[in-house]
Amino acid sequence: MRTILLPRLFLPLCLVLCACGGQSSPEATAGEEEDSCPSLVGSWELVSIEDDAPALTGAYETDPNYQEAPTLKILNDTHWMFIRQSADNFIHAQGGRYTLQNGIYTEVVEYSAIPGNVGLSFVFECRLEGDSLWYHTGGLGDHRYQEVWRRVK
Repeated sequence: MRTILLPRLFLPLCLVLCACGGQSSPEATAGEEEDSCPSLVGSWELVSIEDDAPALTGAYETDPNYQEAPTLKILNDTHWMFIRQSADNFIHAQGGRYTLQNGIYTEVVEYSAIPGNVGLSFVFECRLEGDSLWYHTGGLGDHRYQEVWRRVK
């Protein structure tokens, strides 16, 4: 009796589980939005930057080397850092912890070549295009950046 009962229960149980699993109903996903920036872990190079306000330091953004120098940003699960350096000159570097939640990327500066930046938080709206382009817009107060980063592979 046991060998007959088990297969008879197994098939209906599988059908019920399969019917309940898989695709969720439209009502269940209607309130959920897809995360525009699920993960930024990796190495990134700056493709473009637009700055909408005077620089916090007053010097770097007006320096032509600053605009032309390659910039690399590296993120692991908890920390970020970037360095900007031309062939002849060190220009700027800083880093610290970051958070990434619901498309909002926040950098907390814990070390910087500009001591006055330590302790500041920069908040950006974040969006990934595929896995290779990262767009973010935001900054600190009225100091706004629009940056585009490309993943380095």
